[in-house]
This record gives sequence, C-alpha cells and structure tokens, in this order.
Amino acid sequence: MDTLRYYIVPATTLAGVLGFLAGGPWVWAGAATFPVLMVLDLMLPPDHAPRRVRWPLLADMALFLQLPMLLLLYAAFARAVVTGSNPLWGVEGAGWQLAGSIASIAWLSAVPTLPVSHELWHRRHWLPRFIAKFLDTFYGDPTRATSHIITHHIHLDTPADSDTPHRGQNVYAFVWQAGTAAYRDAFQAQREMLEKRGLPVWHWRNGTYFAILLLLAIPVTMGVVAGPMATLVALASMTIARFLVEIFNYTQHYGLIRIEGAPVELRHAWNHLGMIVRPLGMEITNHINHHLDSYTPFYRLQPEKDAPQMPSIFVCFLFSLLPPLWNRFIARPRLDDWDRRFASPAELELAVEANSRAGWTTTPPVLQRLARS
Repeated sequence: MDTLRYYIVPATTLAGVLGFLAGGPWVWAGAATFPVLMVLDLMLPPDHAPRRVRWPLLADMALFLQLPMLLLLYAAFARAVVTGSNPLWGVEGAGWQLAGSIASIAWLSAVPTLPVSHELWHRRHWLPRFIAKFLDTFYGDPTRATSHIITHHIHLDTPADSDTPHRGQNVYAFVWQAGTAAYRDAFQAQREMLEKRGLPVWHWRNGTYFAILLLLAIPVTMGVVAGPMATLVALASMTIARFLVEIFNYTQHYGLIRIEGAPVELRHAWNHLGMIVRPLGMEITNHINHHLDSYTPFYRLQPEKDAPQMPSIFVCFLFSLLPPLWNRFIARPRLDDWDRRFASPAELELAVEANSRAGWTTTPPVLQRLARS
C-alpha cells in the first residue's frame, strides 16, 4: 500500500491525458485535480507515519512514468486540436477551451512534475539526472538542478540563498528573484566549468545551448503538429508552470534563518505532512529530513513531526497569492513560534533584525527570550 501511494503522481497526469482525449469541456480535467486534491488533503488527518516500501524499484517506477505521461499529455492535446475536439479559436466557446488547455497543462507540468524532478536531481546515477532535465523543461527551467544543488543546499536559509524568501517579501517579488537567480547560477556554473578547462564561455560544450534547444522543442513541435495556437498554449503553459513552481517553492523556507556555515538542523525548513501532499510531492514535504541527507530516497524520508510545521501546502499556495492574508494568518504566527521555540541565540538576533526590516513588530515573548540569551 505504501508503494502504491506514489502512483497518485502519474494518475494525476493521466487525468489530464484522458481529458484531452475526451475533448470538449473535459480539457479542464487536469486542472480540476487541483481542487480535488486540495479538499482531500484538508479533510484527511496529518500523516506522520514512516513509509514501508518493500520493492524500491516499484516505487521508483512512479518517478520514471512521469516523463512518458507528460509526453502523452501533449500528444493528447495536439490530437484534440487537430481533430477539432479542442478548438482553440474561431468558434463559440474556443476561449473556454483555450483557457482549460493552458490551465491543465500548466498545473500538471508544475505539480506533480517538480517533485519527481527534484528526486531525480539527487540520484547519484547520471541517467535519472538526465531525465530530470527533460522534465524540468516542461516548466521552463531545464537547468534547475544546478542552482538547487550548488546554491540552495549549501546556502539554505541565508541571504545567499535565492530560494529562501526573506521576511516581508511577497510571493511576486520572490518568483522574480528565484526564477532569474536559477538561470544566472546555471550560466555561472557553466562558465566556471569551461574556464577550468581553458575554454571560452561561448564554446559548444556550454550546456546552456542544450537547455535552449530543450526549451524550444516543446513549442516548436506543437506548432508543427497542431498549428500556431498550440504553440501559444505550450509557451503560456510553460511560463505559468514556472510561476507555479516558484510559488510552491516560496512556502518551503519562508522567513527562516540559519547562520552561514552552521550545520543544517531540524528547525531549518517548513514541513507539510498532509495525507495527500506527501505522496503527491514524492515526500519532499518531509522537507527538513531531505536537507539533512539529500541522497536519501524519497520513500525513506522520515516525517519529522517535531520540526516546524506549516498547514496544507495547498492552503499556503492560495494564501501566498494575497500577501496580507499570508502574513497575518500563516507567516507571522508561525515565524513568531519559530523565533520563540526553535531559533538559536545567534539566529534569534538576526530574526529580530529581519522583523524590523520587514516592518513587523517583534512580540514581547520573543524579545524576552532575546534578552535572556
């Protein structure tokens, strides 16, 4: 049973495939999995149980199915456009079909694709990492693994980490910060690699060229197979998927603080231990356990119920879109608790300074703790 949980990932993508095959209003089927999964995650109790996976290869198959499922998703979309069951322009209701196509492809290209990619980035063999590049392309970032591994895991919760939102930073500013930094870090890594070999930055071995080809492959293929409107859908879906990825990323380390070079400990990530988000996220919502050992396979990550917790990641996603609600009901109460119960003395000093920069009032209990320390 524990192994089968992870097949929620290809099953969710399959809903989008079947929706495009059915055509008409069913093109919304992929996007409709979002509210369904959210309601289930909110209704079901938190999941603190460790997984018991007897056949790791069977669990891994849920990962490797995602790439063919995404290819099927685009193939089904193109078929629906060509056969006329999904008209994108020129007829009554075409706008509804266009919006549903973009919403379904964007959502399924972001989640559950990102958690699969993330797991494959951290595998030691070259083949899973190579497959992850193709998966990352569906949300517009085939170089994502580079910035994640060489920046995020090293500089976690410090100002040097572009994947850690600072206190008071809204999600829209963060999306730009994280998105541009990921490309910048990847290009810089390629530059340094070539310089070590005595090669110029524009040498053909620069992996940026391959990334650009991957990014062009999807919209160009859709244009050739299904016409210019299909190209528009592909470009819009990839762009929106990238935004969705960064919005979910926003909730993982928001406002947390670590002294540069200090060990990563249980307090340095937010965890979302919902019954649905754990398998849908390939256990990445057991977030701190992953940062303690990034090579641990997803099914062996332990849910740290005593580590800092966030509510359902679906709720965090929706609230983050409205910064005043996010700050009032989620971010500030939990950061206040983190400051009182989790922060080290050195981190607490930085936390109070961060509150001041954000224009937040530090609560008396936190100030009292600071005075005692």
